[in-house]
Amino acid sequence: MVDASVIIPSHNRRELLEYSLAYILNQSVDNYEVILIDDASTDGTHNLIENLKYFTPHQSNSWCGARISKLRYIRLEKQSGPYVARNIGIRKAKGDIIIFMDSDVLVHPRFVEEHISIHKRRDKTILQGMVHHIKHPGWYNFKFSFPNAIFFGLFVSQNTSVRKKYLLEVSGFDESLGGHIGFKDIELGLRLQKKGLKFLYGIRTCRAYHVDKPYGRVRLSEYVQKNYERGYSAAYFVAKHGTEAERIARTGRTLFFSRFFNTQSWVEKESTMGTLERLVDSPIIPLFPFWRKVVKYHYRAKGIRKALRERGVDSKE
Repeated sequence: MVDASVIIPSHNRRELLEYSLAYILNQSVDNYEVILIDDASTDGTHNLIENLKYFTPHQSNSWCGARISKLRYIRLEKQSGPYVARNIGIRKAKGDIIIFMDSDVLVHPRFVEEHISIHKRRDKTILQGMVHHIKHPGWYNFKFSFPNAIFFGLFVSQNTSVRKKYLLEVSGFDESLGGHIGFKDIELGLRLQKKGLKFLYGIRTCRAYHVDKPYGRVRLSEYVQKNYERGYSAAYFVAKHGTEAERIARTGRTLFFSRFFNTQSWVEKESTMGTLERLVDSPIIPLFPFWRKVVKYHYRAKGIRKALRERGVDSKE
């Protein structure tokens, strides 16, 4: 019997995926399945899964002999984004409880057991597990690590669970918000709350460890693209939910910040981006927090402006 389905979207995370699957496939209970949605990866993820017999964690004191029969692998031929992948996983799931996690997340051996146990006691619940951020998949301690990422009142899909029936009632993630990333998980949480579901937080249970920068720094181009898509999605999120969404997305503040620093006139110049790229690559000097924030606000504002133009709305600039 399958009580829970763990849904993991993944795109080009082959190296981390080995760690992630090792832990989620070695849990304290048997009544669950793992659905891996490969979002058109080009890094050999498909070959990794095809050749898979056993995964073993890379720590000598950990368990081994992963139960690969629990893994269901679905490959998308065209990259569609994590939320499209999650919707596919929801439809394919056999479990009554859907647990969302990311492919750069490692979980405690009782992770699935604790998610299931709480939902069996509380029906209309959005269970938001806490996350501890680490820099490398080997840098954690299940006994002593405390969460350092807490999202109160927000549905964040790297460690969250909901009963499948409620996800189907609200039609899952809204793919029309645009972009591969953004506010789709938070937006889903708002709709679930309007259906009467309540947030519950696993402060000391359902522990997960998010690997922030597994192998080298986040590339500036990736940082730029992510913030552009978040801005684009934010504008549609606010258009759909109004003031409630604006309190979360803060599109007005983003546009103000961009105007105040006149970022459109200089951030994307070749000289500026070249300097920022060198700062990212430097082994000694990280990208300074202030300039990183300027780049973030500029590209989020750029995404917001594009969405507003598509909707025929003047951004007053």
